[in-house]
Amino acid sequence: MIILGLSGALGHDPSAALLVDGEVVAAAEEERFIRDKHARNRMPEASARYCLEAAGINAGQVDSVAYPYAPVSIRSPARWHYARRHWYAPDRALDAIVNGNRRYRRNRERVIALGERLGIDWSRTDFAPVQHHLAHASSAYHLSGFEAKTAVLGVDGKGEYATTFFGVGEHGAIRRIREFYDPDSLSAVYGALTEYLGFEMLDGEYKLMGMAPYGDPQRFDFAPLLGCRDGEVRVDTRLVNTVGLRRYRDEGGGRYLG
Repeated sequence: MIILGLSGALGHDPSAALLVDGEVVAAAEEERFIRDKHARNRMPEASARYCLEAAGINAGQVDSVAYPYAPVSIRSPARWHYARRHWYAPDRALDAIVNGNRRYRRNRERVIALGERLGIDWSRTDFAPVQHHLAHASSAYHLSGFEAKTAVLGVDGKGEYATTFFGVGEHGAIRRIREFYDPDSLSAVYGALTEYLGFEMLDGEYKLMGMAPYGDPQRFDFAPLLGCRDGEVRVDTRLVNTVGLRRYRDEGGGRYLG
C-alpha cells in the first residue's frame, strides 16, 4: 500500500512523507525547496513531488493521502469546551457549535486541489484525515521501536481543538486517554510570551528556551497566567489570548497579554 502524508493544516512548516507497505521511504519539509523559512500558509507541493520522485512512484499509484486534521463531531467534548471557555466572545463560541468543522473543510479542499496538481487519481485514491494530535503521537510512538505499554504525551499549540494529548501505545496501536482543549494551551501561552518579548511566534520559541536558564525566576510571577483546576490546565483568558496568530499587541485595539 502506498500512502502519501501531507501536512500544513495549521499554516506553518508544511511537509510530505511517503510510506510504502508501512515503511517510510521519503520525507521532506517544504521550506527546503522553496527557500522560505517555515513556508507559512503554503501547501507541501514541492516536498510531495520530491518524495514521489525519490521513491520512483507515480502520483496515480498512491492508494491513500493522509492529512493531520480531522473533523470533530458535535458530540465531542472538544467543541463544547471551546464554546464554554469562549463565551466572552459569542461569535467564536457559536461558531464552534454550528460551524465547528469549517477549517477542516477548507483544508480538505486545499488537499484535493494539491492532489490534482500532483496527478493524484481521486477516483481510486482515498483521502484519510487523521486527528492532529494522533498524528503527532504516531510520529513519536511508531518510530520509537517500543512494543511494551508506552506512555505517549503530545503538547502543542492546538490541533483541531485539542492542545494536549495523553495516550498509551501498545503493540502498534495508540489509545487516547485524555485531552485538554483550546483555549487551555501551555504552548499558546509560551507563544504569547515569545511575541511579548519581541520574537516571532512559531519561530522564536527556541530562542526563549535558550535564554530561560539565564533568567531570574524571582523577578516576574507568571503564575496568574495559568493554573490547574480539576486536573486540567486552565489559561486565564483575561490575561493572555490563545487564539489567532497575534498573541500580544501594544498598539491598535488593545493588548492581548495584559
